[in-house]
Amino acid sequence: MDDTNDLQDAEIMASDIVFDCPQCGHNLVVDYRAAGLQVPCPDCGAIIQAPIPDGMQIEDLDSDPGELLQQLLQSRRMLVKTEAAAQQMGDKVVELTEELARCRAIIQSIRARLETLEEANAMISSTHKDILDSIAEI
Repeated sequence: MDDTNDLQDAEIMASDIVFDCPQCGHNLVVDYRAAGLQVPCPDCGAIIQAPIPDGMQIEDLDSDPGELLQQLLQSRRMLVKTEAAAQQMGDKVVELTEELARCRAIIQSIRARLETLEEANAMISSTHKDILDSIAEI
């Protein structure tokens, strides 16, 4: 789908369908194979149905068996690639989840150590005050 605001610069083919978005009035152009399909408006994002030109039947858009086979094979290749990418992402999620658990354990350990140091600091401060008080009495 192309923006027809650039129609002066773009070449419209006889097989293209030119129409306006019913939501925002944005000019759109789609290839004839998109006739009857729902497409998003690039301007407002509304999902709209591309019109079917007068005299055209949806059956006219059916691809020949060779083209359908090519599309099917391409879809299968893309599915395999997508499944592999999804598996890698799943593995990465597991890895990151484990790393997050390790980081949380380290943070918990640091907090416990900090608590111990704060208690020791309080004890040292109290002892320091007691020593200063004893020296002041002497």
